[in-house]
Amino acid sequence: LDMAPSTCAAPVSALRHVRWTNTPRVPCRRVRRAAAVLTRASSTAPVTKEELASAAKARGLVLETTTFGPVFKITARRVGSAVKSTNSVFDAGDNKDSDIIGEHDGFIAPPPFGILHMDSMRIYNSRINKTNDADAAMRSVFGISILLGSTSALMAWEQGCSKMELLAIDDGNEYAAKLVKYYTRLGFKFVRKVGDGANTDLTDLLVWGGAGTRMNGDLNALLTKWGGLVRKQALRAGKENKQ
Repeated sequence: LDMAPSTCAAPVSALRHVRWTNTPRVPCRRVRRAAAVLTRASSTAPVTKEELASAAKARGLVLETTTFGPVFKITARRVGSAVKSTNSVFDAGDNKDSDIIGEHDGFIAPPPFGILHMDSMRIYNSRINKTNDADAAMRSVFGISILLGSTSALMAWEQGCSKMELLAIDDGNEYAAKLVKYYTRLGFKFVRKVGDGANTDLTDLLVWGGAGTRMNGDLNALLTKWGGLVRKQALRAGKENKQ
């Protein structure tokens, strides 16, 4: 039986000119995260932990940080006061300790997400004695917020994050607009309203647990801005201690 040559077979001469190339390897998530952390480690932080501690002390406060995995809680407590609670990351907002002036909690999602999720920040004005000279330095609520925010931002910066996110809660009163204005002054920008029936509402409501205004911030820019204010407070406190 006479068989015709297959038309699918390539000539030997053609095969000699075929070149095989390797598929480029994409760095895994762990490698990308390590690279981001190493890059930050080789650069200078916009503010240091020592400067934050010094600025807090100038206001009569000490900053305490508690972590559980990616979750954190930062507490601003009166200098010299005894810890009266468990200081757990899961009891933020539930404490009855009158020496706790401010609390801030959230979680850090390192690269490839690179997000500092700021869940809540509470400043307890009622615990600041307005007639006591010792509490005079605590009366700047804006200053305490910057101390708390800078502490979490520095933690996220050290892990290679570049974005900050929060929700300005809207409980249906006039305070909601003031809260948005407050965070805008801190440097955050409007993203979208949550609770207006948008397609993203379900996801946002599950993540944040309520309605309000979603706002984002550039972590590097805000930490640099806040760090400058903290550094001035720390330097001022250092000069006063030397006198």
